[in-house]
Amino acid sequence: MRIKSVTVEGFRAFGRSATIDLDADIIILQGPNGVGKTSLLDALLWALAGRISRFRDRGSPVSIYAREGIARVELTFSHADRGDIAVVRASDGSATSIRLKIENQELEGAAAQQELCNLLLPHLRDRNESLHTLENVLTRGVYLQQDLVRQFIEVDTEVERFALISEVIGAGVVLELQQALEKSRNQWLRSTSAFRKEEIEPLRGRIAQIDEQLARLTDSGEGVEVAAGGPSAANLFHRAVSLMGQGRVGSDEPPTTPGRLDRFLKSLTTERSRIEREIGIVAGMSEQIRSLEPDARDYAADLARLELEESNIATELKNADESLKNEVARLEQQRERLVAERDKVKRLAALARLALDDLGDHCPVCGQTHDREHTVRHLRELISSASDGGTVSAPDEQLSALNARRSAVQQRLEGVRLQRRSLEDDRRERDAQRSVLVVRLTDMGIDTGHDIAAQLQARRTEAEASLRAVTNLLAEGEQLSLNIVRLGEGKRREELMAERADLVSRLEHASAKAESQDRTHAEAGKIIDGLRNASLLVTRRQIEQIAPLFQRIYSRIDPHPTFRTTQIIADMERGKGHLLVGIADPDAGSQQYDAGPVLSSSQLNSYAVSLFLAMNLALPAPALGVTVLDDPLQSLDSINLLGLVDVLRRFRAHRQIIVSTHEERLMGLLQRKLRPVRQGERMISIAFEDWSRDGPAFREKRTEYVGSDEKVLAA
Repeated sequence: MRIKSVTVEGFRAFGRSATIDLDADIIILQGPNGVGKTSLLDALLWALAGRISRFRDRGSPVSIYAREGIARVELTFSHADRGDIAVVRASDGSATSIRLKIENQELEGAAAQQELCNLLLPHLRDRNESLHTLENVLTRGVYLQQDLVRQFIEVDTEVERFALISEVIGAGVVLELQQALEKSRNQWLRSTSAFRKEEIEPLRGRIAQIDEQLARLTDSGEGVEVAAGGPSAANLFHRAVSLMGQGRVGSDEPPTTPGRLDRFLKSLTTERSRIEREIGIVAGMSEQIRSLEPDARDYAADLARLELEESNIATELKNADESLKNEVARLEQQRERLVAERDKVKRLAALARLALDDLGDHCPVCGQTHDREHTVRHLRELISSASDGGTVSAPDEQLSALNARRSAVQQRLEGVRLQRRSLEDDRRERDAQRSVLVVRLTDMGIDTGHDIAAQLQARRTEAEASLRAVTNLLAEGEQLSLNIVRLGEGKRREELMAERADLVSRLEHASAKAESQDRTHAEAGKIIDGLRNASLLVTRRQIEQIAPLFQRIYSRIDPHPTFRTTQIIADMERGKGHLLVGIADPDAGSQQYDAGPVLSSSQLNSYAVSLFLAMNLALPAPALGVTVLDDPLQSLDSINLLGLVDVLRRFRAHRQIIVSTHEERLMGLLQRKLRPVRQGERMISIAFEDWSRDGPAFREKRTEYVGSDEKVLAA
């Protein structure tokens, strides 16, 4: 199949509808950057694949100048058997639709998309992932986008390259089966592990518990003197009742069952604890009865003495307070007298200053004559006495002595009161202890009027005898309980052995099931390994066809003087296929190098273009035999372009070639090198001149084959 025409409207740079004739062997697009060349090529890709991956989610293909807000591309191509086929794809930015017109029928939606994939990739007919595979084939082996020249060798991983080649050649079915088997095998393994954890391990754990219990059990119940409910149980019961009483035993009949025997032993243990506490209490009270003896100290006399001393000191304190009060009153009167005298001196000094200001030979008041010198001296003495600044009162030593005496008396009084309170507290504490002790002795039935120590000693002796008796009863009861347990060990052993036999049978069945699942898991692993080897073998065979073609194209372009050998190898590592591409210097050995660090940017582009063209020819290409190169001049040096043009000249016999360029000289070179040379060949040159909101403005030029006779006539 080959492309015949394309109609683009509202798609990227195309605002209005434009129909472009592509029915030729060679189509050359030329024009400056930004006038719609790449938009036209993207329209071809979008019509076939439904998306342009390099844009990801960065926007819609709908042009902002689309008249109806819809991008629409109609691509027509011819099929050798089914005539002209038209695919129409449209999008409003949120939803995309597709229609396929073929042989007088029209398909829409998923049916149209699947039929289109079947037409373009007939060897992958009705595959679920055929649309994704178609996009990979178009972008890796049909349409070389100018900004993704090195994607296959730099962006795609070795695993992704292998998967792509395998998918294109039809081995993807094997990979899908392999992946499905691996998924099922992993689920099978998890299921088996869960079965072992949930079924087998609990069975083994329970068998281990039973074995441990059997090891603890005695071999038989031999040596048992009496059984439960026998005379020994009744004997123990009656002895306990006679010793403890019916109420403390807690039962009115002998312990003839294991449960009753257990409760009987608990009552004996409780009684033993009670007797031990009683012995401890009696021992403690024997130590405390000394507090009941008469006090050696006469609390009444000591209290009377302290009260008298407190009264005397209080009287002395009162007298000290009265003396202190009188002294303070005397000092206050003295201070008031001194203040009055000082005020008088200040008034006289003020009058003296006034008199000095107006003093003459006669008195300014009475007019009498006076001794001026004597008067001035007297006035100055008055002023001087006022400026001495004497204190109103001086510290009084007698007041300090009275304060010190009062403080000493106060401290003595507080000390005596503290002694009296301490003595009273001590007497009250001893009285309280005696009262409590008397009450406790009375509660125990001890007569406090007679020899208390003797009564306590008798009570202790009686309690110790009861303790020995209860201890003996408890020991005999525990022995009886042990005998009963031993009697039941035989029956328990039989029950455990029966349970163990059932568990062993279930464990053997579960283990056989797990082993069967393991064998299935191992067989699945062998099948997966076989599928991996088959996938690797098929892919290697295809690579063997790509490798020589890759080498020839690379040699034609000849981008590097020493690294002249290309290498492409398929391998399997950790269950995953890897496709390695590299380069080597044939004069320095066969060691392979990664092309990225070795080649320059332009040389690496030449390397990538060579691999792209090799894949375009060697892989089971889509039924649409087209090679599309978007402005290779931006990726290659001029000298490398000559080699590329030479390669394209040989391609024309196998592929419909579409090349875009921004350089007019390259367009002229392509027109000369790729001109029609056989009958029926045709070339279309499209010159993109300008761009407006309606879309690009372009001119088309068609070149047909011209025979030698026609050339002479034309000359």
